[in-house]
Amino acid sequence: MDQTILAVASGVAAPHAAGKQCIEEGLEKAFKITVHQAPLSLRDPCREHFNKRGKHLRGKLAYSAARQYGSSSQVASSWAAAVELLHNASLVHDDLCDKDSRRRGQQTTFRQYGEAVAVCLGDYLIAKAYEFAARAGTESLHLLSSSISALVGGQAAEFANAGYPTWSEYEQIAVSKTAPLLGMGVVGAALINRQSAPEAELEHYFYHAALCFQTINDIRNFSGSDGAEAPCSDLANCRPNAVIASFTETLPKHLNARFSLWADKIRTGEIIADTVETREWWQRLCASDAFSDTAQRLHFHFNMASASLVQLPMSLQSVINPLNQWLALELTKTQHCMSNHRDD
Repeated sequence: MDQTILAVASGVAAPHAAGKQCIEEGLEKAFKITVHQAPLSLRDPCREHFNKRGKHLRGKLAYSAARQYGSSSQVASSWAAAVELLHNASLVHDDLCDKDSRRRGQQTTFRQYGEAVAVCLGDYLIAKAYEFAARAGTESLHLLSSSISALVGGQAAEFANAGYPTWSEYEQIAVSKTAPLLGMGVVGAALINRQSAPEAELEHYFYHAALCFQTINDIRNFSGSDGAEAPCSDLANCRPNAVIASFTETLPKHLNARFSLWADKIRTGEIIADTVETREWWQRLCASDAFSDTAQRLHFHFNMASASLVQLPMSLQSVINPLNQWLALELTKTQHCMSNHRDD
């Protein structure tokens, strides 16, 4: 196992109990306000959505950054809530785009209440994100707008291009969908406090961290441990996935063209994934170097992220370290998943 990862993972320290409690309490209050103030037609869907709790990685990052830049706990909580609400809006819309039935072990808004309600709930959460961001400081509002623009551009790119994405296309989709809401929490915290952040250096870190984040999730999709309703759902539905993008690069030109045609027909709904053909591609993928190639890429981007992190000011390193350590631990968990597929 990569020694850099072991060193980072072994250095994980337990979060300060009081700080962790303050963050969670602030987010819990914000979610309750959001549910209570929701239009009556959205109140039940909103309440159901927030019954499915995540890890709040983005909110914790935003809170810690805001406190580091000098915000009060109240302002930091508002900023963390804005980031988390925007993230939750993206999840509701993402589930709709992908027609996913389950997230975090429960039915998605799309599946339980329908497409129209999912669109409206996601839009409502974006509106509330702006409200909480304005409470923290109006200096951050233009950053919310640019972050949403980048995020939805990455989401739309999944459906806008013909054929299965190449690795470089996959990389841009993954970064656009993931990096904006990670970096926004830190850069926005500086803006709120009328300070400058090393944006170029932060962008470099979050570029590689976002690829780690998404690649880990993509690998876990093949074991069914990513929260999807079925293992290998990305292959069955031909969604952008790091392992599949690595696999298509190994295919001869004629097979790559055949796979892309099959993927296009599935994504446009022209055909439903055929068990026989899906199984054929699954067997080809397992016989290829896709998992080992993806593992190498994952290790590369983690090492690049870690190298970028130590170039940041110490104050920001302390803010971002918990995220980087979490990535290190998640990366080690994927080793077993990939080993199992190599042994199949």
